Amino acid sequence: MPDNTDPATAENRQALLAEILALRRILAERAASCPGGDPDKEDDVVLMRLCTGLPLPDWDALARAHDLHDWLALPLKGHPLPHLKRIQKTIQELAHLSDHDQLTGLANRSAFERTLAAELERSTRNGTALSLAILDLDDFKAINDTYGHLCGDEVLRRVSAVIAEAKRTYDFAARIGGEEFALVLPGLGLSRAEGAVRRIVAAVAALRVDCGHFASDLRVTVSAGLACTKGKVALTRDGLFGPADQALYEAKAQGKNRVVKAPLVDLALPPEDTLVGADEKKFLFTGS
Repeated sequence: MPDNTDPATAENRQALLAEILALRRILAERAASCPGGDPDKEDDVVLMRLCTGLPLPDWDALARAHDLHDWLALPLKGHPLPHLKRIQKTIQELAHLSDHDQLTGLANRSAFERTLAAELERSTRNGTALSLAILDLDDFKAINDTYGHLCGDEVLRRVSAVIAEAKRTYDFAARIGGEEFALVLPGLGLSRAEGAVRRIVAAVAALRVDCGHFASDLRVTVSAGLACTKGKVALTRDGLFGPADQALYEAKAQGKNRVVKAPLVDLALPPEDTLVGADEKKFLFTGS
């Protein structure tokens, strides 16, 4: 292993780091200038570069120091199997990161959209119930404005933990917006789903969040809208999400900290003229 205190070695490492960071910046700029790409198309590439005189431990230290977790290194000497296992583990970790919200650990919006589409298709194919709950923290903007964003982040983590602990193994929980969450409940009709979501709402209301000297006993609540299909008709994503979102709006309008059910979407889909306008929803959710 080369001496890391050698000026030439340090200079080479800094040059490599500068090159990687410059490439990362170029790729990010290109991605920003080409929005709307199809993630299902097989158009990804692997970029490779030979780095002579750089042992794997040195690369690990460099990657940790500069957040290069999305770059993979493979030594050219020795048996490749241990290193291929290491790369496989890294790829698995990256796949997990791509589908999960880093703050809360719940699934993210893109994973939610894929899961909801798959569960809707399964519900229609098998003629089984599927419920969707949309939950939104009440007055979250006031929490951020009063106690700061660090406290807001802690609230999001604690509420996410409640949702994750309360759901069944095969339910799917996601953070789909700033303070908005979704819970996909396969196989549950409206009555049983309502009971499950009410328990979550009650558990959140019982939380006491410690935000240090800002607020040591902060109380928070959530409102929830619930929609259900019996799988009798084929629904699009909006066919289930729309009624759940409308029910959430009604929960806010009725005083928050509650669950409101939408009518069974198999029986009566809401006409477009009942959908909530963006300005009206913003006022009810944020008070501004």
